[in-house]
Amino acid sequence: MKLEVKTEDLAKQKIFVGTPMYGGQCAGIYTKSTNDLSMLCAAHKIPMKYYFLFNESLVQRARNYIVDEFLRSDCSHLLFIDSDIGFDPRDALALVALQISDPDKYDIVCGPYPKKTIAWEKVSVAAQQGIGVENPFDLEKYISDFVFNPVKGIKQFKLSEPVEVSEGGTGFMLITRDALEKYREAYPELSYLPDHIRNDQFDGSREIHAFFDCVIDPESKRYLSEDYFFCKMARAAGLSVTMCPWMKINHVGSYIFKGDMGSLGSLGVTATADDKSKKKAYNPIDKSK
Repeated sequence: MKLEVKTEDLAKQKIFVGTPMYGGQCAGIYTKSTNDLSMLCAAHKIPMKYYFLFNESLVQRARNYIVDEFLRSDCSHLLFIDSDIGFDPRDALALVALQISDPDKYDIVCGPYPKKTIAWEKVSVAAQQGIGVENPFDLEKYISDFVFNPVKGIKQFKLSEPVEVSEGGTGFMLITRDALEKYREAYPELSYLPDHIRNDQFDGSREIHAFFDCVIDPESKRYLSEDYFFCKMARAAGLSVTMCPWMKINHVGSYIFKGDMGSLGSLGVTATADDKSKKKAYNPIDKSK
């Protein structure tokens, strides 16, 4: 999608990047992506700041603390970026550009990213259709499900256009100040007293708001993650949740590597990566020879 927003209009905004970072750890691609974002914003004189919340084991509570920090700041947009996310910095600014292009239409805007699981059946379908024959690395495009749920009734949508979703991931999500204030007004009963006595801002001396929580949805009986809960409640309060499907975002996770040399042998490929196997990496070995 082509967004026609002037740089000076972006420079009138102030972005608050909030990252829950349990253990104070982040992925290398997150570090590179945020460094690139900082340089891009500096080059175009777009104000921004980062807030990292360390050592909070409950992600919903971490997000609530980050929202509270944002609301006490002078920033216009909260951009959640998780510490295991890799992204194009231009996509981060595209979220802001889309939102300010039509403020009444876009309250919450997110980008899609893969779940930390391999959908082998989808990889199999791609392989059966010949994908990966010339370049095996093409198969990684089909490796996982994505973190979102479409609005009921929507079966297809254009990848080049924003699409309304019922639930999206906060791993890469932009939320306006107005949206958070409307949310808070809609659910006054969600205010609570935090009890972190070693933190001046969250020592129980004032109430903050539970924008994020994990609950059982009474309708579907699903146990909602904190981001899906937030989206559900936001939509019920009349706020929009929009996804930008054209964005390509990476999600870092651990994986248990399993192997079977007998299975490799049955394919006619070597169990080690030598010069011979490297040359044939893009072409199946002819076992008839």
